[in-house]
Amino acid sequence: MDEELLRQELRGLDGDLYLCHLFAPAEKRGALLTLYHLYADIARIPASVSDPMVGAIRLQWWRDLFDAVANGDGRGTPIGEALLVNPLPKDKVLPLIDGREAALPEGTRNIDELQAEAQAVGPALMRLACDICGENAPDRLLENAGTGFELLRLVSTGADEVAARAHTLLVEATRAFNKLPRRQRKCLLPVFLPIGLARRQAARFPQQRSLLIYQLILLKMALTGRL
Repeated sequence: MDEELLRQELRGLDGDLYLCHLFAPAEKRGALLTLYHLYADIARIPASVSDPMVGAIRLQWWRDLFDAVANGDGRGTPIGEALLVNPLPKDKVLPLIDGREAALPEGTRNIDELQAEAQAVGPALMRLACDICGENAPDRLLENAGTGFELLRLVSTGADEVAARAHTLLVEATRAFNKLPRRQRKCLLPVFLPIGLARRQAARFPQQRSLLIYQLILLKMALTGRL
């Protein structure tokens, strides 16, 4: 597993998740990096293709990759080799792949359609991350956190209503997280750092702060154990 290569690729794919995974304990960092890398790579497929058929083929490649990994074949790819080292259950990863099918057809989607995709993908990502960290979280917390996080990422410029709905979910999620027992918050903090960051981004949408400010926010959350 070329962890440094994956880390640099994640930095280009998703700067927020790149920053957040660095705060995970050393023994969990490689697995969380693997999860975030595949999530970010899959997430960009609908926006990177002009033909829905091409997008469907690329999504199928991911399904086939998991079948190959199950047989000990990483397909000679960095993410495939990473999955051999840090295996993820295919049945739990499939929502991250299948959920993107809805974004392939051309045309503008309404807020309910965006939320349906967010609900399919976001909570599944959160549950996988919780599994990596070895700690469970309440279902409602995972649903609100994952859906709000993903919904914010599906917002197009000027879509204030979508950002506002994401913000409502993220506020509820951060409040619920901060009420968890201290030990549980400590274990789950690497999973929920992206949620705390997303809440602040949703509150200021469409304006964004500098990278340095977000780094300081992450550091504060990591030190206090609260979002």
